[in-house]
Amino acid sequence: MLKLMPLLFFPFLVSCSVSEEMIENKELYCSGIYQGIRAVGRVATEVTTGVSIPDVCDTIDEIVEEERGEEEESADGALDKSD
Repeated sequence: MLKLMPLLFFPFLVSCSVSEEMIENKELYCSGIYQGIRAVGRVATEVTTGVSIPDVCDTIDEIVEEERGEEEESADGALDKSD
């Protein structure tokens, strides 16, 4: 049972797995070869543990969209103050 304890915390670590370096090097991490390798690992993990792990490329896209939205809101707020 103690051997399975680290697996309980794994889903919480997934959200912390995308770094600024990964975002900057998206072309490398999202290339077809790496996506295929990660897909095999994700399927194996999901089959053995039942935990679904999102692809890092999807996570990068979500983070970039959120950052763009925040930047647009900041820019809109600055424009409203200047009017």
